[in-house]
Amino acid sequence: MKASRNEHYNNEVKFEASMLNPRYFLTWLGMGLLYLISLCPIQFQLFLGKFLGLILHSVSSQRKKIVEINLKLCFPNKTEEEQKEMVKEVFRDMGKGLLETGIAWWGSDQFIEKLITKKSNFELLDDVNEGCLILLKHSTHAELDIRIICNLIKAGGMYKSQTNKVMNYLMIKARNKYAIGTVTNRQTRRGLGFLRNGLKFLYAPDQDYGTKGSEFIPFFGIQAATVTLPSDLFKKGIKVYFYNVERVGSGYEITLEDLGSKTNEENFLNLMNETYEKAILKTPTQYFWMHRRFKNRPEGEEGFYPYWKKREERREKKRNKRA
Repeated sequence: MKASRNEHYNNEVKFEASMLNPRYFLTWLGMGLLYLISLCPIQFQLFLGKFLGLILHSVSSQRKKIVEINLKLCFPNKTEEEQKEMVKEVFRDMGKGLLETGIAWWGSDQFIEKLITKKSNFELLDDVNEGCLILLKHSTHAELDIRIICNLIKAGGMYKSQTNKVMNYLMIKARNKYAIGTVTNRQTRRGLGFLRNGLKFLYAPDQDYGTKGSEFIPFFGIQAATVTLPSDLFKKGIKVYFYNVERVGSGYEITLEDLGSKTNEENFLNLMNETYEKAILKTPTQYFWMHRRFKNRPEGEEGFYPYWKKREERREKKRNKRA
């Protein structure tokens, strides 16, 4: 039966025989191991994740370079040795985050609830009956962050489809169990329709999504392409909140704040980025520094990621030849 226009619904995904192709063998094996690990105590998973992160640190040279560039830009007062240690800690947290994804996908509601050691200001949503936007950051444990809040409220959000069919299948199947009203990044109009019809919508605007629909706003003192969607919705009267999660030991402290009540239309994007900065500084290595946050530059500025600039130029040439 087809859902009505006012009903929040998810994209469905079906198993395909092509997912049994031998090229997906390692993916199935890895996901099987992730599931088994997700059954273990959280302390063991985080301990194991730390060593997984160190392996990633030793083999992911290009991703490590991105982290190094980002930390150098955002923490210029850190010494070279301090920055090197931060890079290692980012990868340790990334390794933990990979295993935290298994917890998010397959952990029971009771298990997720026990992970929360501190909860602040969620009463702000008690009397919110209309749709609202809840911003969150791209942390190393972002998937678990989504699962935690979806354990507390009915919420939907946006995701990017994975090129790996098996990963995409497992991700959507898992998220459909705890989120309602999910859309891909190519279905923004549908998501906005859900929002207007009362859905609490999760959105992470802290990455570089290109210059279209963005403005250059300072982020850690560096001009960064910042998507204007949250500001546009705020101007239309949509309430905007900021949700943050910090891993402290083997527990998770979660907070919510009313972002819209602290600013006006003209200053919204500046306050939004400042709010992200403050949240990141609480647990800086738990942020996803592997993304090229400063990929696009204001006209006339040199890029910060020379290797990827050349790669993108090569790809552009190939696209032009095919055209």
